[in-house]
Amino acid sequence: MPKKKKVSLTDIDRKLELVLKQQKQIIHEEKDIEKEEMLTEKEEEKIENLEEKSLSELEKLEKLEEEIKQSVREHPLKRITYHDIARGSVGAFVGIVVHYTFTYGVEVAENLTVTRASLIFILGFVVGLIFLYATGFRKVRDPNIIIFLPMRMITLYTVALALTIIVLYLYYPTFGHDFWLTYKQVAAVNLSAVVGACTADLIGRD
Repeated sequence: MPKKKKVSLTDIDRKLELVLKQQKQIIHEEKDIEKEEMLTEKEEEKIENLEEKSLSELEKLEKLEEEIKQSVREHPLKRITYHDIARGSVGAFVGIVVHYTFTYGVEVAENLTVTRASLIFILGFVVGLIFLYATGFRKVRDPNIIIFLPMRMITLYTVALALTIIVLYLYYPTFGHDFWLTYKQVAAVNLSAVVGACTADLIGRD
């Protein structure tokens, strides 16, 4: 039988030391891997935070852009276009002609004095002004837009006045022969024309 090789304590110690070194190396490598993983997670968190901040800043920029657009964009109430005049004309015409309102106006005019007719002209303008303010300008706080209210009302009032004269001229051949009677007839009919013009001006506005 072959003789068994004797293992010395020194050899055992060396092997143990070698195993311990290997274990230490493995533990060290594991710690390095854990550190790298932790760093990776932190980097991911930083990237996520940066992305969130970027999105937040982007939203702020979009809101600012929209505000700038709104401030630069011309308010529709500040514009008086041919479209507005045409719409006011149609409204005034409807206000006068529907149910032949002008015929009642002509009948009423015969009993009016010149003073009362003048007051009706003023009343028509005031009613139109209140109507426009209550329905179109009431919520407007910008003084640069509010100052356009009288200008818009003057335009619509002029349109209503012109349509009143045209309608009375077309339907009454004797219209215009007597100045003061004409004055009273226009005053009596013009009120309906003003209301019609203001209503048409505000219906369908953007």
